[in-house]
Amino acid sequence: MVDAVIYMRPENYSASAARCLDYCSARRYNVVGLIPGDWDAAMRMLQEGKASVVVVSSAEHPEPQPGVEIAPKPSSRRRTGTRSVANAARSRWSTDTPTTAEPTAARHYRY
Repeated sequence: MVDAVIYMRPENYSASAARCLDYCSARRYNVVGLIPGDWDAAMRMLQEGKASVVVVSSAEHPEPQPGVEIAPKPSSRRRTGTRSVANAARSRWSTDTPTTAEPTAARHYRY
């Protein structure tokens, strides 16, 4: 298992930590530390073998080098079709739309 230490700048702690933790979780990294603002400490953990990688939240962090991975920003693109499917289902059974069809589940609860 890969041991990871997460480095984030203190001014954007919560967003950076969440992004890096999601990144580590997706790759099944074992998070061994969260280091806010002390780049030297993060590099020391990497050099001493206490961590295999240092995960950062953006490329703005100092000294990009081997063993440093950047957690990408979440995509703002919507998955194709999910919104339109939800809207179609909602409009099909709304009270504004006259329909003679009855959902199968409604027959089950009829007395």
